[in-house]
Amino acid sequence: MLWLAALALSLSPIDTLSKVQATYKQGGDFEASFTHVYIDKLRGKKRLETGKLWAKRDGRVRWSYLDPVPKDFVFTGKQAIFYEPEAAQVTLFEAFEDSPLFEATRFLWGQGRIDRLFDAKTCSTHCDLGGAGEIVIELWPKQELASIDHTVLIVDAKAFRVLRSIIFDTLGNRTEYVFSAVKFGAKISGKKFDFVMPQGVSILRAGAENP
Repeated sequence: MLWLAALALSLSPIDTLSKVQATYKQGGDFEASFTHVYIDKLRGKKRLETGKLWAKRDGRVRWSYLDPVPKDFVFTGKQAIFYEPEAAQVTLFEAFEDSPLFEATRFLWGQGRIDRLFDAKTCSTHCDLGGAGEIVIELWPKQELASIDHTVLIVDAKAFRVLRSIIFDTLGNRTEYVFSAVKFGAKISGKKFDFVMPQGVSILRAGAENP
């Protein structure tokens, strides 16, 4: 079906994103493994973490980092929480539902419009980030964001799902998420997204721009 892949590669960025949105909307709840890579451009350092992701169609999500240090980011549907057990610290993100990150998450479940916040463009400087059968789309914020200069999405041209998401900040640092073992239609208990505040932790409050 090479002609289908060729047709997908000829789609406009907006049309591609519409197909991605439809894929996730039809797929329902899903789970996946992820690799999180942070590259500090100034210091020349690289940090790699791995974990599991669970997401409900209603927007609830849980990122559980497993290696090298356990930690969790949970959006319960009402509150966004980042828990670092080794530091005995919980960060509560204010107004998460009004943040660009939440809008981007809603987009994947067919509930949001990413074009309200970002201009989607065909790759210009990042075309080399994609391989054969992959579509590279650049997302540029329509309004200045404190922690995001632009984002690059690598999309599977056949399955229309996001393979990688790469965020560049204003200093050129790079945060990359690579998704694998994606399972749509997963039966995920709502309890997976509950969070009980542990005793003895320090509690911080932060803005929602960059959980």
